[in-house]
Amino acid sequence: MRNYTGFIEGIDDFFSERLRQKNIQTPTAIQKMVIPRILDKKNILFRSETGTGKTLAYLLPVLQNIINDGGPTDHCRILVAAPTLELCSQIKKEMDFLLKDIEINGCPVKIKSLLASGAGNIDRQIEGIRKDKPAVIAANTGRLLRLVNMNKLKLHRLEYLILDEADRLASDEHWEETSELAGRVNPGIVKIACSATLPKKSRPRLDSILGETLVMESDEQEILRNQITHWAFWAEERDKINVLRSFLSAAHPKKVLVFSERAESIQQIVSKLNHHKYGAAGIYSGIGKKERKTALDNFRAGRIPVLVSSDLAARGLDIENITHIVTMDVPEDSDVYIHRAGRTARAGRKGVMLSIGNEKDLHRLRVIEKKLSLVVYPKILYRGRICSPDEFE
Repeated sequence: MRNYTGFIEGIDDFFSERLRQKNIQTPTAIQKMVIPRILDKKNILFRSETGTGKTLAYLLPVLQNIINDGGPTDHCRILVAAPTLELCSQIKKEMDFLLKDIEINGCPVKIKSLLASGAGNIDRQIEGIRKDKPAVIAANTGRLLRLVNMNKLKLHRLEYLILDEADRLASDEHWEETSELAGRVNPGIVKIACSATLPKKSRPRLDSILGETLVMESDEQEILRNQITHWAFWAEERDKINVLRSFLSAAHPKKVLVFSERAESIQQIVSKLNHHKYGAAGIYSGIGKKERKTALDNFRAGRIPVLVSSDLAARGLDIENITHIVTMDVPEDSDVYIHRAGRTARAGRKGVMLSIGNEKDLHRLRVIEKKLSLVVYPKILYRGRICSPDEFE
């Protein structure tokens, strides 16, 4: 008989031991809520703030279930759809970590996974499906539909469809593909969707896919309010990069993720930072897969301290030891602010969310501050130090 005394009831001790390698010993609040429901094979839509372990909340129970159910693992049983290459890659990495050298009651269990992104070589992905027969696939919707339409990926025996960053998949940009994919799977399978934010527009679209669904939401913003310190620096548009440089010189942060909305701005920020020897790289949708991967790998490894990104990187990425987030243009949507801020203060750590803005930006920030019940502290730079304005009153 198996021992389920580890991470949470119903999850095999093999997985509990694997999680301890990452110093994960107790489930988060959302994992306690969600894992038992997925183990019971219930459709579920859940929302929880960034950094609360949503990926493990769905991966652990679906993997546990296919192990419990036995049967062949020579076809796709679990499909995880996500909106970006970076998030798909991260989910695949988490899958591989959990699936490596599985042994249940001393017996090896072979479960293979596959990454199928639109940025990847489709011929290699087709070969991977043919040769490895993966039971678990992480992919974006466009590539999934192409593989299905080419009859290279068969979904008739699929058991779980998971939509990660579901609000983005239900947005106007992705909805047509998401809806078509959902229509290609058998209606009786288990459907799971999750995100840090769920705008009102997303809910009816997701309900149309998920059918009869448990909806679980965490109203707590403990990490956003208590583990992240929120700062604001005023700057005219033309001076924002200079303020960023001055901040980097004053704070000497270990690892900084900078957000900017436009590709040309990202290029300009990276160029100026590198000119002044700060070590920066940029990622946005207009650059190639290899360049994006190199930038992310160098940032993860600490070879460069600054990564400048569009909101491409705000969605679900878990990069260790990001100490500071800097936003060069305050978003109108508070959900975007939440996703950006959520790249720091992960795994119990503290972090700083810094907005550099002009009058229009800081007005938006005041609206977000009120809506999310935050406290944003105004800061200034004076003689190489980060100061509060009241020090000079």
